[in-house]
Amino acid sequence: MKRFLLILLPASLIGCAGTPPEQEVNASEPGVHCERDQATGSRMITTRCRTAAQREQDKRDVDAMNEASRRMRNTRQ
Repeated sequence: MKRFLLILLPASLIGCAGTPPEQEVNASEPGVHCERDQATGSRMITTRCRTAAQREQDKRDVDAMNEASRRMRNTRQ
């Protein structure tokens, strides 16, 4: 029984160490929008805060990927 506890204790401490929490963003800043998301198959809810500039950059990135995909489809035909 002591061996089991000697193995379990370090394993539980390693599990608790994990990664440090990310720096919190003040959601009350103007232009910052936070959304909570739960990944399919997971019970963990993550909160992601983005500024207006970051959301606009994400939209441009998605539009560029869609345009590249559209070009690839047109070259195959």
